[in-house]
Amino acid sequence: MLKKRFREYFTYTRKERNGLIVLLIILFILILIKIYQNNKPIDEIVIFDSEFQAEIDAFEKSLIPKKDKVTISKKSKKFHEAEWRVPDELFNFDPNTISHENLKKLGFSKKQISTIINYRKKGGSFYKKKDLLKIYGIENSQYKALEPYIEIEKAAKFTQFDEKGEISNEVIMLVELNSATKEQLVSIKGIGEVYANRIIKYRDMLGGYYIKNQLLEVYGIDSIKYLSISKQINIDTSLIAKIDLNKANFKTLIKHPYVNKYETKAILKYKEIIGEFTEFEQIHENNLLSKEELNKLKPYLSIN
Repeated sequence: MLKKRFREYFTYTRKERNGLIVLLIILFILILIKIYQNNKPIDEIVIFDSEFQAEIDAFEKSLIPKKDKVTISKKSKKFHEAEWRVPDELFNFDPNTISHENLKKLGFSKKQISTIINYRKKGGSFYKKKDLLKIYGIENSQYKALEPYIEIEKAAKFTQFDEKGEISNEVIMLVELNSATKEQLVSIKGIGEVYANRIIKYRDMLGGYYIKNQLLEVYGIDSIKYLSISKQINIDTSLIAKIDLNKANFKTLIKHPYVNKYETKAILKYKEIIGEFTEFEQIHENNLLSKEELNKLKPYLSIN
């Protein structure tokens, strides 16, 4: 009985024997492949064929958004139009008086020329060579190439420009408002000693002027007087004395004419609660000052 059962389990038909042999051959081939791959360097093992890899590459390229390509192209074009072109010939020039045509000859871009002319039209002046770096878009490499050729007139007189930014016949005296002495202010046509004293007193209260029309806030200066003196002054905003918002106390902040006692207390109380300001907008967002009041005060604040 046991022998019969043994035969039933271990006796195969001809078809089953052939199938078993084929399976053993396949198994043997797989073992050989495995041994071969284990003995071969990793970088020599081919996982994908070349056709499949080409399909993968094509798919990856299709993932690049078309919009990005257009944006990059536009940015590159815009940058190219704004960059400085090395001129064929360099020559001496005064940035306070040089014409549009000569700026172009020196390789200045359209954007740079427009910025320089607008700066001069608004009363801006170049007092030293490095002031040229204040113009947006002028890099150190351009400045270093032009620096030996910059010649700024040492006299106090500067040329008046017309609406196109070209030199006019009238020559005026320009006085820098944030550094001017009483004597320099008195030299301005339309300002006497009384107004000079008031301008300096208000300048000290503010910490400096950042726009010309702040002179209208000086007692006694109306729009007519302002128009008569505005073309004779300019402003260097780098001379403004700023208040560190995170270090200011009541005595420091209340001195400024753009905040009153209640606003000062509110700002300091809020600082006490949050620890430190991280951005100026927190003042407006928490209703400590209106948007307009913050914009007036912001040039006199810093966050360190």
